[in-house]
Amino acid sequence: MAFERRHIEEPTDAAGYLDRGNRYSRNGVYHKAIEDYTKALEFEPELADAYYNRGCSWYEVDKLDDSITDLTRAIELDPLADHYYGQRAIVYIFSDKPDLAQADEDICQELRIRAQEG
Repeated sequence: MAFERRHIEEPTDAAGYLDRGNRYSRNGVYHKAIEDYTKALEFEPELADAYYNRGCSWYEVDKLDDSITDLTRAIELDPLADHYYGQRAIVYIFSDKPDLAQADEDICQELRIRAQEG
């Protein structure tokens, strides 16, 4: 894959690894993205976005249990991020856990309504 072969400057902090992980993920290089999100978490263990993004990447490589674990941690760190629940609901559907998926969809919808109401 051309993107993977191109040199990308080595990050020096959590934000740098998160950004490079996002670029890998956007280009479908999920294993590299997972590595970078893991590095970001070494710098900043409470970085909810890194757990969320790594959870999304785990989903893309069909590691559903790992995805659920990371998405759950992201939710623990930022329980008002509605898209975290939405993504975990998708993973629950593919994990044959429709009741948990529905519960997350309900929370996601409730958070979106609250946000619109201001």
